[in-house]
Amino acid sequence: MSLYTKKGDSGKTSLSDGKRVSKDDARVEAYGDVDELSSQISFLNAICSAEGNIPAIRRVSYYKPLFERIIRELFALGGVIACPGAERSFSEEIKALENEIDSIDSSLPPLKCFILPVGNPASCQCQVCRTVCRRVERRVVTFLRESRTEYDSNGVLMYLNRLSDLLFALSRKINAEAGIADTIL
Repeated sequence: MSLYTKKGDSGKTSLSDGKRVSKDDARVEAYGDVDELSSQISFLNAICSAEGNIPAIRRVSYYKPLFERIIRELFALGGVIACPGAERSFSEEIKALENEIDSIDSSLPPLKCFILPVGNPASCQCQVCRTVCRRVERRVVTFLRESRTEYDSNGVLMYLNRLSDLLFALSRKINAEAGIADTIL
């Protein structure tokens, strides 16, 4: 089987139901941005796995499984967006993200003002992932509006909102573990 099909050369792509749509269709933009986010988190995982960025025991026992779980969840989330009529709830994943955020937040000094996205390379990549995640969230809102879907019954938006919060909290946590204080605006 060839890697290229030549079916997309005219600016169209196929959805899972066989329908052909423009490559800049709101649905395609949304699941394409989910794919980008997944790749950015994969890069974050690689940075966290590199010597010197994260203490060795934390790299293996905490960050690697967390990021690998999120990448799998994003693959499923992209599938829900890509497949018209897909039925899958992200309620358990949302609760897991909330628990993780609460755990991280309780270990950090309270945030009282805006901070700059600077510090350890892994922390900075968390911030890149956070901003990409926020863009994905905006793309999904556009897709839902354009498809005249008023309610996100799968929890895709809530998942993305919590994931961006988690990435922000992780950025602060990684800096704290590296002995780098928040840089106040």
